[in-house]
Amino acid sequence: MRPDWMIQIDMEGVNTGPMIAEVFKQDMKVREIEHKLGSQVDFDGYDPHDCIVCYGDIDFVRQVYQRAPFIPGAWCNFNNMKCSTYYAYLGGHLLNQQYSMMPVGDLLRKWDKLTKQSPGQSWFLRPDSGAKPFTGYVVAPDEKHKIQTLVRAVGPEMLIVVAPEKPVGAEWRFVICDREVVAGCRYLPDESPNYPPSSFRLAELVASQEWQPDLCYTVDIAESDGKMYLLEINSFSCAGLYDCDMGTIVRCASVVAEKEWQEYQ
Repeated sequence: MRPDWMIQIDMEGVNTGPMIAEVFKQDMKVREIEHKLGSQVDFDGYDPHDCIVCYGDIDFVRQVYQRAPFIPGAWCNFNNMKCSTYYAYLGGHLLNQQYSMMPVGDLLRKWDKLTKQSPGQSWFLRPDSGAKPFTGYVVAPDEKHKIQTLVRAVGPEMLIVVAPEKPVGAEWRFVICDREVVAGCRYLPDESPNYPPSSFRLAELVASQEWQPDLCYTVDIAESDGKMYLLEINSFSCAGLYDCDMGTIVRCASVVAEKEWQEYQ
């Protein structure tokens, strides 16, 4: 059974038109969905025997992952997208290998001591959660107020990653479907469909590991001081695809979806 695709059409900052057009081009059906943050997705009328691939924002995808009766639904294993999960398996390839994890409130308590021990060092902060309740950013030694603001925004208990700032020249995103790197592109400092072989090889290395975060997912690679590093793992179903080859992504993901669906029949 070839899958249908359920695609959110009102994602903030994301144009899903090219994906929708490509699904139609490959003679599959598209169910276009509008979704507002906090609203309930209606899954009435859907059958557990349906084969549907979903793509949308985190709130939409979380509901699909938790409640949708069809297969595969969303490829977004939130537990495996946590840094505290995939760092355990892929930590040797990370850009931020000298990291610590702690509640953000604890970082605030330790900040003065930390900056005295490493004078002049700026620090990169990001959430442990793959749902990204805030976007990672760099804090200079004299910017303690930014951590105070973060505590007020997310609460003192949120687990975060803290690592020394590293220079980054460029970043690339690759799409992995069933252990194969099927597409890639550069997204920083600008968007381009091109990528160097060394970034692709590292993505292939991630795809070849015994542990995999999901059947389909995305991996970000960063260049720092002439070397390639793993920046982060993201889901398939709510990741931006930038200048990646949409035709290849839709075709390969559809094959994986059909294969997964058949395993449940």
